[in-house]
Amino acid sequence: MMCDECGIRPASIRITTIAGGEKKERNLCASCMTKLKEAVPELDFTSLAGLLSGFFEAAKTAKVEEDVPNLTCSRCGMTYETFRKTGLLGCADCYKEFREPLEKLIMSIHANTQHTGRVPGGMARRVSLKATVDQLKAKLVNAIAAEEYEEAARLRDEIRALKQQLEEEVECHGGE
Repeated sequence: MMCDECGIRPASIRITTIAGGEKKERNLCASCMTKLKEAVPELDFTSLAGLLSGFFEAAKTAKVEEDVPNLTCSRCGMTYETFRKTGLLGCADCYKEFREPLEKLIMSIHANTQHTGRVPGGMARRVSLKATVDQLKAKLVNAIAAEEYEEAARLRDEIRALKQQLEEEVECHGGE
């Protein structure tokens, strides 16, 4: 889809505005989005609640999400329906309680649930090690299922070595 503003570059951002009960959608490229931010500085594009709200609208339009699950957080009483409307979770337990629909939502937005972006300083090595361990665990399960026990033993040993490195990283740099 091409940018509605310039018509030259591919659109990577969808903006939905509702004014006077009228809903308008615009698909913009990054360049035109930057121009819009400069032209209308009072718009807060950094608000997580606003962004999540926009993502829910996009998900509704794309018919990615089916029925809203009837979930309620046992700790704070937040419902998934309320989360969908506000884009805000009530407490840390909401992430656990709403895990399945949140994963579906994130998958529909990013096409992945594994973080692949930048990592805070000092944690990149640990994140990389954890990702490698997770990949090796998946390979280990496949090797066992295929009855490739020598490969499974090699993977097990590699996982143990990486876990040891992770423990050493935590001891050296603390729990950051």
